[in-house]
Amino acid sequence: MNENWFCEQISNLNVQENRLTALSEIRIRLYEISETSDVQLETLITNRLLNSPEFIECLNCKNEATEQCELTADILSICMSHLSLEQSTLPTILERTLTNPRSSIKTIVFNTILKQLERQRNKKKYVQISTELLIHILNGLNEDDSKVGLPAIGILTIVLEQHINDGCMKNKLLDMLTSNEIVKCRVYELAVNLAKQSASMLYQVEFLLDRALSELDNDDVLLQVNILEILAALAEQNHGLLYLENRQVFEIISRRVENVDQNPIDQLLIPGIMKFFGKTALVQPQKIIVDYSHMMQCLFESILSENVSILPAAFDTFANLTQTKKGKQLLDKYYPALIKETFEAMSSYLRNLSTDLKNRAFNTLEMVFSTESSNQTDIEDLFQKWFKYLAGEESMQFLMDYCRNPFPDIKVACLSFIKSVCFHKWGLVALKNTAGFVEFLLDRKIEFDKEAKYKKFELISLLADTDVFDMQINLQLRTYVNEGPYFVQSILDIATEGN
Repeated sequence: MNENWFCEQISNLNVQENRLTALSEIRIRLYEISETSDVQLETLITNRLLNSPEFIECLNCKNEATEQCELTADILSICMSHLSLEQSTLPTILERTLTNPRSSIKTIVFNTILKQLERQRNKKKYVQISTELLIHILNGLNEDDSKVGLPAIGILTIVLEQHINDGCMKNKLLDMLTSNEIVKCRVYELAVNLAKQSASMLYQVEFLLDRALSELDNDDVLLQVNILEILAALAEQNHGLLYLENRQVFEIISRRVENVDQNPIDQLLIPGIMKFFGKTALVQPQKIIVDYSHMMQCLFESILSENVSILPAAFDTFANLTQTKKGKQLLDKYYPALIKETFEAMSSYLRNLSTDLKNRAFNTLEMVFSTESSNQTDIEDLFQKWFKYLAGEESMQFLMDYCRNPFPDIKVACLSFIKSVCFHKWGLVALKNTAGFVEFLLDRKIEFDKEAKYKKFELISLLADTDVFDMQINLQLRTYVNEGPYFVQSILDIATEGN
């Protein structure tokens, strides 16, 4: 097999009746070449295919030509894996695929480029991409299909740092901000990704970040919510947080919450604003919990309001605020009464909300009671106090009732929460002292859902590694673990036990 054979098959692509056969043969031979590791032949064939009008014509197949579309996509994917980003001819080779009207073709090219860049970055090897190729990738931000837009953001996040000061790049990015909201948000997300890399990089993309901040005065509430979510990632880095503080972003947003009655439309912004403050609280709990009392009051009011449209965002924000030990301590110090009301409300919600929101509430509780490290003995009393707020001394019995729920997703969510509680010694003791709970967990005959079985197995594995149970119970727990999550007792064994 040689280059001449491929040339003959490429020529066959001109004849409609021969096209599928030729494409199928080309795909098979390309796989065979890949296995022989003949790099020179791989490069020759790849260049020949991607430059041939016949193959490019096949890439332009209509949706009804499903088999042709699949074959050409596979061939393109193989060819892309043989290309090197350092090839000087790469922009020319890829030009026809990057301007192809089918978004699925651009998706293959972009994803392959992104994977190669990520591999090079992991090896700490820098790859220079030509301006011509960068322009094509920037154009990917304008695509309607997110399968093109997202890898374009990923590629540009890696390579645009060296080109961000080029006049043509700046102008192109600014031009995109006159486009629709999807494109705007992609440009802003790219700017935040770059800004997170370093303080100097943030300075270079301030012209985009400042434009993003100006959008917060826009009448488009959905756009503002999306921009808030994008900007929240900036607070993960100290230099990003400093930028947001210097631009008084927290104060501006907090005032909008404070004056929401004067402009009812701002009510629609509340979930997005809470997410913004909640994500910031993951890295800066003191700043949010202590300095922005209006925001905290808004959060607690949202949780206690029973407004189901805002509860998911409120649950997520509360979980974020409690992700660090510092966050938990500050909440308990500054808002003890509201914290108590919150857990009592959660207990009520678990009884009365829809299934989806019950699961969301359990997921929130799981995050609240999860520990960031084993060294949290100084806040164990706080954890135990919060747990009792759910249902008093009978909190574990209260949860056991949900473990018996016929809906597997609620049962799984509850078991996950109980598992997070059982990482605490007091939680293990509470479970041990709840009549019938261990027996319920060990009973395999009452569980039919596969995911629930495995979640139960995870919890029992945790219990088996503790020292709170007596020898007999501990033996039963270890036997259960040794048998595995899906063990089924044979009929003969059950009959023998009955006798």
